[in-house]
Amino acid sequence: MSMPKIEIRNHNVTMSATPSLSLLNNFLLNNAPIHTVCGGKGLCGCCRVRILAGGKGVSKVTAAERQHLGEQLIAEGWRLSCQTHILRDVTVHMPTAQELAAWCG
Repeated sequence: MSMPKIEIRNHNVTMSATPSLSLLNNFLLNNAPIHTVCGGKGLCGCCRVRILAGGKGVSKVTAAERQHLGEQLIAEGWRLSCQTHILRDVTVHMPTAQELAAWCG
């Protein structure tokens, strides 16, 4: 059985993922440019990514995600990478520094 893959479309990067780890920890292990303030505790909302493809293969939305993102952003595919685990291949958009400035100031 092959490992699921994470494609970060706007960075043109694809990496193997360990399903037992959150997306955030997979990004950190692969030196992807993810932003986090709280270190993966679901408190800051800064590690958000937008699921572009493969959304059926990710874990359920958590209370922390509902608090930080709200239903509108969740409906648009946004998730907190620290709260999200994948079982299958997924394609994401990782926010730019300019996008994050509006959320994480």
